[in-house]
Formats: sequence, structure tokens, C-alpha cells
Amino acid sequence: MTKPPEAFAELEDLLDLGSGMDMRTTLLRVLTHLYLQRPTHTPEDEHYYTELALRLIEAADLPERAALAARLAPYPSAPRAVIERLARDVIEVAAPILKDSPCLSAGDLEAIADQHGAAHAAVIAARSRPAPSTADAAERRLILLNLDYALLIPPQPLAAIQRGDIWRLEAAALQHNTETFVNELGRTLGVSRAQARRIVNDEMGEPMVVAAKAVELPAETLRRVLLFMTPWAGQSVDRIYELAELYAEISVEAACRLISIWRNADSAENSHVHYEPVAWPAAAENARRALSEGSCRPELQQDARARRGER
Repeated sequence: MTKPPEAFAELEDLLDLGSGMDMRTTLLRVLTHLYLQRPTHTPEDEHYYTELALRLIEAADLPERAALAARLAPYPSAPRAVIERLARDVIEVAAPILKDSPCLSAGDLEAIADQHGAAHAAVIAARSRPAPSTADAAERRLILLNLDYALLIPPQPLAAIQRGDIWRLEAAALQHNTETFVNELGRTLGVSRAQARRIVNDEMGEPMVVAAKAVELPAETLRRVLLFMTPWAGQSVDRIYELAELYAEISVEAACRLISIWRNADSAENSHVHYEPVAWPAAAENARRALSEGSCRPELQQDARARRGER
């Protein structure tokens, strides 16, 4: 067997012990444990884990596959091929993936519901119901409109997006190519792929608006991206218009402040393994804290209003 890459160096002793059924089960557990220790992975690590895990899954019994699915479900950097394999297993295995995995697109879920029967479709339907959010739409809007006051969050200006970047993002959205879109968005914003995935998968859409404003993505491109990339767009066209209005209202500087929060969250994840299901909650809490520190100074409020053209 090929020598494992550095991230899986601890597997070498296990690989030398043989390939009996019990050993394969142990190997799958240890392999997954090592993979989950890091929030992001090199292509080599991901390929190694995917290739070996898919083989070991076929030898694993139902309880072992179910345990694996429960561990991988909330992990934003889980390999797509492994997640798809588990999502199409029997419902005892598939349920946590279908319920919680951020790695499945709306198209993936629709296909699984069509192909795998009522039990899978029921879990997917429950997933699509709006989940409670740390900040509702009105509170998110208030935070974004007042981030200009937040002195504790210095903005890190981003380069205006180039025509080629716009074309790649829009093309990926129109093709429902979530993985390409996530990769392009992460590269453009300077955030991790896991963080970019959370932005795309947010259940209310404001993080995508913030990302678009920070790089000054054209408003009409943002509307098309929202329409094609958000699973709720078909049921709530009015929400698309609300988000377009929010895009016009917030400042580029405020958006860059929030991107800075997300970059800091990436740094924290690299130090302490912690997987948050969406990008918004921690960012909103940091924004509230910063706002409470900065909004008490009238001269800052006056400056921020002047930048937005208010009296």
C-alpha cells in the first residue's frame, strides 16, 4: 500500500498489520480521527483519505458506517465523494448526512430524494425547513448598517473583483457547480474553503451579500448568483429583492469589516478545531460587541453617517 502522507503518518503501523475485517474497521476509525484533526487539507491528504475511506466503507458493517456518518456530517471539509456515498446508504447511515452535512448542494439533495425513497426524502424535507438563527433578518441588517462604527474591527480592503473572476463565479452559479463556486469565492475573499462554504450555505443570504459588496461584485451578478446558488430562492423571490436592497444600503467598508471577522475565525479554527455550521453567528456576536464599544462616540457616528450620505 502507498505510504500515507504526513497528516496520516500514524497509520503506518496499522497498515503493516494486515487487512482483516476487524483491522479494516479500526483503520477506518483511526483514519477518520486523523482527518478530523485539521480544519483544512491539502489535495494530497484529501485524495488519500477519500480513496482509502471509500474502500474501507464497503467492508464496514452498518453500526460502523452509521458512526462514521455521524462524525463526518457536521464537518465542512469532508470529501464530497465520501459524503455522497454515505448519503446514499441505508437511512440509518444516511440520516445524519442528509440532516446536517454542509457539503451537499440543493441539487444533490433533490437527486437523493428522488432516487432513494420516502425515508431519505423525509429527512431532506425536514432539513429544508428554516432553522432558528442567532440573528434574524432585521437584526442582521441593523448590524451591517452600523458596522461603520465598529472601531475594534479594522477593515482589510479587498481588491476590486476582476472581469475574469466575475465570469468564473457567475458561470459556476449558473451551472449549479457548488464546489467550483466555493473555491472561487474563498480565493477571492482570502478565506478558507470551509468558511466560503458556510457563506454559500447560509440559510438567509446576508453573508453572500457581504462577500459581494466587499469585492464590489456588480449588483445584477449578485442577483443571479443568489437565484441560482441559494436553495430557498425558488420559494422566496421577495427575499432576493430584500437582499438586493441590503446590498445597496451597506458600505464596502462595513462589508470588509465582516470579512475580517471571518478571516479571524479561520485563524481561530486553525488553532482550535471547531466546526460551526454557518458563518453568521460568531460574526454577528463579534459585530455586536464591537458596535457596543464604538457606537457611544458621537464623532464616529457622525463620520459614518457622512460616508453614507446621511444628515
